[in-house]
Amino acid sequence: MSTPNQNVHFSQYLALLKTLYPEISGLFVFDRDARVVWQDCEHPVDQEQLHSLAHKLLRDSIDSRIQHLLNGDFAELIKLKTPNGQTTLVLALCNARRDRRSMQMVAAEPAFTQLSEMLLADYCQNIDLAFKEDELVLMTDELTRRYEELNLIYKAEDQAINIYHGRELLRQLVMNTSRFLNVDIIYLYIAGKNIAMHKARDDNPISHSEALFECLRDVIYPLLEANPTAVVANHMEERHKLGIDKELPFRFVASPVVNADGKAVGLLATANQNFAADDFSNSDRNLLDVMSKKASRIAQSNFDALTGLENSHSFETILNDLLRQSRDPGVSHAIANIDIDRLSVVNDISGHEAGDQLVIMVANQLSDMVRDQDLVARLGSDKFGVLLKNCDLKTAEAVMKKVSLGVSSHELEWEGKRHEISISIGIVPINSKTQSVPSLLDAAETARNVSKRSGRNKIHVLEIEDDSLLRRKEQIRWVGRIQQALRDGRFRLYAQLIEPLKPCTGHQHCEILLRLQDEAGNIVAPGEFLPAAENFYLMSTLDLWVINQAFHELAEMHRGPCKRHSKISINLSGQSLSDPFNLSSYIENKLEEYDLDARDICFEITESAAIANLDDAAAFIAQIRKLGCKFALDDFGTGLSSFSYLKQLKVDYLKIDGSFVYDIVGDPVSESMVAAINQVGHAMQLKTVAEYVENDEIRQKLVSIGVDYGQGYSISKPIPFSEYQAELAGTG
Repeated sequence: MSTPNQNVHFSQYLALLKTLYPEISGLFVFDRDARVVWQDCEHPVDQEQLHSLAHKLLRDSIDSRIQHLLNGDFAELIKLKTPNGQTTLVLALCNARRDRRSMQMVAAEPAFTQLSEMLLADYCQNIDLAFKEDELVLMTDELTRRYEELNLIYKAEDQAINIYHGRELLRQLVMNTSRFLNVDIIYLYIAGKNIAMHKARDDNPISHSEALFECLRDVIYPLLEANPTAVVANHMEERHKLGIDKELPFRFVASPVVNADGKAVGLLATANQNFAADDFSNSDRNLLDVMSKKASRIAQSNFDALTGLENSHSFETILNDLLRQSRDPGVSHAIANIDIDRLSVVNDISGHEAGDQLVIMVANQLSDMVRDQDLVARLGSDKFGVLLKNCDLKTAEAVMKKVSLGVSSHELEWEGKRHEISISIGIVPINSKTQSVPSLLDAAETARNVSKRSGRNKIHVLEIEDDSLLRRKEQIRWVGRIQQALRDGRFRLYAQLIEPLKPCTGHQHCEILLRLQDEAGNIVAPGEFLPAAENFYLMSTLDLWVINQAFHELAEMHRGPCKRHSKISINLSGQSLSDPFNLSSYIENKLEEYDLDARDICFEITESAAIANLDDAAAFIAQIRKLGCKFALDDFGTGLSSFSYLKQLKVDYLKIDGSFVYDIVGDPVSESMVAAINQVGHAMQLKTVAEYVENDEIRQKLVSIGVDYGQGYSISKPIPFSEYQAELAGTG
């Protein structure tokens, strides 16, 4: 590092730049002779090439900046000129992520302009340049003012370390800005987040402040939405140009608070009563601009863009702080983990706009129905967290029962379709026995999954020492792994051939099977993760994923060079039958989306699931067959009354339970069961499928009995669906 001028604190400027713009990884400062004045970078940079670029820019009388790639890094070089137009420094901003667009945006922002002017003034004050004496005095005065501003910004940044709440951090920012500027009033407004806070001077009574706030919200904020640049109203003429009809006794300047896309979502404004002596200076406006950008970053980091609630980062920060306070015996709080039931179904049936509206509805209801001291946060697409402060488990359960009833009393109507709303809730305590925030959140998620397993609109209260939690420890870990695999796209479709056992039985098709790929790339057998998915009510989510992915891959196959259509069978869990109407609507929409022939699709459900949900199963099967899809009853023969209810279920295939098929060669009873099921199936004009066809002897026995189809290792082992498609294409 080169620091010939020790009086210029370049490291402070770089630290502030990184605070405002995390994409910056390094800063190089060149003087007017292209010599390195100062440098600091997180990674090696081709300095010789950078020096050459700086020299080129200094010689160029037209361009004020250039961009260049340096061995994979992106550099933005910018001239800094004194008020008399003399180029004095060149700044080189580096970004190892090669993000050209973000660096160009940084260099164009007013906050960067202000900081670069401060740096230049600082530098000029400490070197012997041919400036006029009065110009140097003006720059020195301005530098003193700007150093005070810089110290304020650092102070606000330092205070953030000990502030545990996004709204509190914004409040501190308002307080700091008010103290430093010494104005009559500071006002912060962020639309959609229920944030409106102000600070007035303690020594000067303010009148008509509500009229000012109303004007800022209703007149100035829409102007900033259309054009997110500062609005100044020092004089009556300026106010009339802005469309302010009321005779407000204030002069003010408002700077936009923006979201990650640069769209104004609020404003930070400072105002003085008209009898104040001075107008707002450029320095005042510059500071407000910097502080509004800080408010923007606080809002983006701590609040959910859709609902305006605290986000997961802010929620965890709050919990960490609260956990430190809960180490004392007798101090207790609780958190609730809440999940919107079947949001994915709403998204698929009515679109993501409808799903977003449902999320907003639930967020508003949660905020309205919890206690004043409680805090609601959005933790994920369909998940919320509620912090219930100073609340024992009994009270927490009572509060959340009220919330659950309130949410379920509403429904979402979207483009003629009605969607019932329900939520699943898990509650855990925060007390001296709570070990950490991650373990607390895991326990709350586990409690919520237990409630989902019990059905819709349920609540499960889980003590940290709950025996059921300990017994399910391994499955709890699998729940997290399943959810992460869904987020990472690590589920895979496999296929196993179902082959005709005699001529003219029909076309071959395959059963779609689900596999999980772990982080190391290894395929995990379904027996390891499906029990956890069953116990913690994740099967419906997996079923919807399989349907969508299988339809997508089948459509891609039909559009490929293979002109031969494949028929597939997809397994459905009993959990998916809890809402047969929405599931059948989802399938219908997916058939239309992927332009598939419904006759190529067969759905399977186990006999035990059908018995447990007989009415729902019968209604669902009827609806699916009406679409044109086929239906198979899997593991048939295991129930005590298999034949008695078979007439109620209008299916196309009977899949004979593999336990009978496996022993068919050496066990006469198993052979008789298979023969009886096959006979009844044919009498009802159904096709029969035998599972567990493990060798040629079993296969020949099934042929002699007259079973229509076989499935098992003797016929084909499960292979990736893509390989099955390739094999089918090769035989087409």
